Amino acid sequence: SEPQSPIFTMGLIADIQYAPIPDGYSYSGQARFYKHALEVARQAAMHFEKEKVELVLNLGDIVDGKCQEIALHGGEPFTEDIDPGMECVGHVMDALSKYRSGPILHAYGNHCLYNLDRPSLQRKLGIPFVKEPCGDLVGYRSHGHKKIRFVILDSYDVATMRRCSETSQKYRQAANILRKNNPNYPAHENSPAGLTGVTKRFVAFNGGVGKVQLEWLQSTLQQAREANEKVIVLSHQPILPASTSPVCLIWNYQQVLSTLRRYKDVVVASFSGHAHKGGYDRDPVSGIHFRVFEAALENADPDKTYAFIDMYEDRLSVRGIGNCKSASY
Repeated sequence: SEPQSPIFTMGLIADIQYAPIPDGYSYSGQARFYKHALEVARQAAMHFEKEKVELVLNLGDIVDGKCQEIALHGGEPFTEDIDPGMECVGHVMDALSKYRSGPILHAYGNHCLYNLDRPSLQRKLGIPFVKEPCGDLVGYRSHGHKKIRFVILDSYDVATMRRCSETSQKYRQAANILRKNNPNYPAHENSPAGLTGVTKRFVAFNGGVGKVQLEWLQSTLQQAREANEKVIVLSHQPILPASTSPVCLIWNYQQVLSTLRRYKDVVVASFSGHAHKGGYDRDPVSGIHFRVFEAALENADPDKTYAFIDMYEDRLSVRGIGNCKSASY
């Protein structure tokens, strides 16, 4: 028989974390190639364009927090009149603009917030942030394409990053979560020292999904069910503990997971970044595939990490480039 053709193909990239500084290492000793990451983004976008994929998924952290301290990390700083975060994000967006055949769906991550506030992310990445009744901006949304609905969560909805400590309800909620669960807060708010298992997630470089967003998620999944659509969930932070390191999980992953399980007939997969080495597990309760994608940042020249994903009627196939593992789900 003739080989089955995919309904459509998309591109995917995660954790570019570009910065104009020399190569370095993560806190755990993993090599990071900050300048080369920009070339990875450019080459990925060119490859996506060459293959005419119908859309591209970016799972967040397109620049690194070190963009705010370029000289400290051995780079050549910009002149004083240039905002380094805006400039570096602009460089990555220029690289990604080599892809022109469809939309790029952006999630945003903690390193994005280290560089830009939410209104700036809206301007640069096109994330349609909206103001909730509490007054805080949030960036969740959905995008339909050929009977697949992409649901992009804002996993920094409830977070301390770029929230006003004096006026933001979400800041106060996040600070209370950290104060209750992490003895290192506030002096060492990003340290999981002394925490065990999934409680390691209660660090300030993570965040949570708020009540209004959870209600929106359920409503969106219900609409997808009624429209006979299948759903792929996108988020910077992972959702299923077995798929990732516990220090990377969404704070209230249980509530998100519970909602997805109620729509196991609709949700086929969840794609995340944040945990750079990647990961995978199939939720035994729902059968949903939870894939964490490998970081573009951790490739030495000339290697490059990104993925093509072929969507079929009955499965999806990941064609990994570089460190990205290929798989069929």
